[in-house]
Amino acid sequence: MTGGPDATTANVWAHEVKVAGNPIRQLLVPESEPGGLTYAPLAGDAEVASRPSPVPMRTWINKNKPTLFLDGDRMITDEDRLLAPRTDLPPFPRDRLQVISWEGVDIRVESQGPQRRADSIQARMSAHLRAGQDFDVLLDDDRAGEAADLVGLAIHGTELHVTLVHCKYSSESTAGARVADLYELCGQAMRGAKWRQQGAILLLQHLDRRAQAAFARTGTSPYEAGTLSDMFRIRELAPQLRPRFHTVLAQPGLSVAWATGEQLRLLAGAESYVRAVTRGTFDVICSP
Repeated sequence: MTGGPDATTANVWAHEVKVAGNPIRQLLVPESEPGGLTYAPLAGDAEVASRPSPVPMRTWINKNKPTLFLDGDRMITDEDRLLAPRTDLPPFPRDRLQVISWEGVDIRVESQGPQRRADSIQARMSAHLRAGQDFDVLLDDDRAGEAADLVGLAIHGTELHVTLVHCKYSSESTAGARVADLYELCGQAMRGAKWRQQGAILLLQHLDRRAQAAFARTGTSPYEAGTLSDMFRIRELAPQLRPRFHTVLAQPGLSVAWATGEQLRLLAGAESYVRAVTRGTFDVICSP
């Protein structure tokens, strides 16, 4: 999706963007109006492939709202919130960028898929997490509508620790200082933060339902650690547990040595939002 609106003081503004080559008009309605930010086609509507039958693009895009990145590092979230960067926010500390080995990984391949590609970023992150932490459940949730690419669940005393891992492929085969490699990743982390607001019970229902559907569709279990029985046990105990959220961003296309001020400010903005919403931790994993 491309396009960026100019500043305006009108109650409603519109501009054209394109989705898969089809022109879409974006309307911003005052908050007092129902529906918030909505989309409508300029001409004939497109269709989105879906089961059991295709759905109109207008219906699909208003149900699955994108994150829009605007000029001046502003963004509109899928919850219709306009966010602007804080100029007083210091850059994300370079010494907090965590480096792991990506040997044997094609950093331009994000998802492991049903084939469990060992050279994918997601597979490496799964192995890294399982080697360093004990999870009751670690799920591959990498599909449309995901909470995160990987979701870890672990009960510690009276707390349920939820780890949301967002992975993104590199736009080039070597690590560098490309801001574009971080935009969508930061947006994913900010969208994932909403699960803390809704509480862990809704997240667990979401994960359980999607895991069963994925297995029925592919024949491959999405459980990287734990089983369906472990998920059932966590769901049973969840009402008695306090959720603690941990957000992890994985981008091997980001280099610690070459990271720019613009990249670090972008990460700082994402961290500020995620921590404010989840009151949890925020980590970034990248390349040397």
